[in-house]
Amino acid sequence: MRCTFAGVAAFAATAAAHYNFEALIHNDQVTEAYQYVRQTTNSNSPVTDVTSEDFICNQGGLDADIMAKTSTQEVAPGDSVGFTVVTNMGHPGPLSVYMSKAPEGTDAAAYKGAGDWFKVYELTTSDITAEGLQWATSVGGGINNFTFTLPEDLPAGDYLMRGEHIALHGAQEQGGAQFYIGCAQLTVTGSGAGSPSPTVQIPGVYDGSEDGIVINIYYPVPTSYTAPGPVTWPNACIDHTANFAGQTSDGDCTNDDGTGASSGSGSASASASASATGAPAATGAPAATGAGQSSASPTATGAAGVSGNAAPAQPTESAAGSSCSRKRSAKRGLKLKA
Repeated sequence: MRCTFAGVAAFAATAAAHYNFEALIHNDQVTEAYQYVRQTTNSNSPVTDVTSEDFICNQGGLDADIMAKTSTQEVAPGDSVGFTVVTNMGHPGPLSVYMSKAPEGTDAAAYKGAGDWFKVYELTTSDITAEGLQWATSVGGGINNFTFTLPEDLPAGDYLMRGEHIALHGAQEQGGAQFYIGCAQLTVTGSGAGSPSPTVQIPGVYDGSEDGIVINIYYPVPTSYTAPGPVTWPNACIDHTANFAGQTSDGDCTNDDGTGASSGSGSASASASASATGAPAATGAPAATGAGQSSASPTATGAAGVSGNAAPAQPTESAAGSSCSRKRSAKRGLKLKA
């Protein structure tokens, strides 16, 4: 964990650790920066006012010129999607993904998110130990990408897909939490007939006083954590180990019925922790390579043999009691989508 002294940790975790969602990942292919993700106008800075219009898609995310120049990616239910993070999630806290369907006749590039939103993904703690909350996003100092699976029953249409990471290093008082937000534009194909629920409005999903937003994560040491907002659709699943681009899903929150049979559904607690472990450590294992490549190759090979730019490698998670964590490869190669 970072530090047991809240004041020191909050001071050290300054603007140098700020970040944003830069590129869409679709079926393990990393797209160009801001090709399908609306670019922000506040650099890597967070949003702190949960009632502001910026809370929808970050500052600049509703600007007409930014919306118009952002392309819309076609996806299908069951596809793997996610975001790259620049440079990494350097603060502790939960990660969520919300989606909102544009009204009939409105495409994603013209949609400002005034309709209903529902949560499709949530990633919280990898463990809770005597040292405190161990965040799944903090592996190796902070993950630089993540993926999840779109629900099989997701109805067709144009959507905004909104990534939200809540940084809790300074959240001891109301207004201290930082929200890192980014919106991708998607067109969902297929014949999904689900009815996403529960739905919320953004802004409006939080009032800023929720226990998962106002919390001292350092002292007294928390023994449980529940992320704010609605449960995920369709199965109320909570993920506790991140998936990365280029990695086969470990099954967390994929076709899960919400019972916890294939993932840690529900709030993690200290009593449920399999073993007390320290902060995850990075490893020096080589990057993943394709067939015929040298193990020393710094990049992964994309489709048709086109070599893409590799993102900083994702280290393994060291929670000895987690079967999912043992499946983590030491480094993840990202492929650049043509």
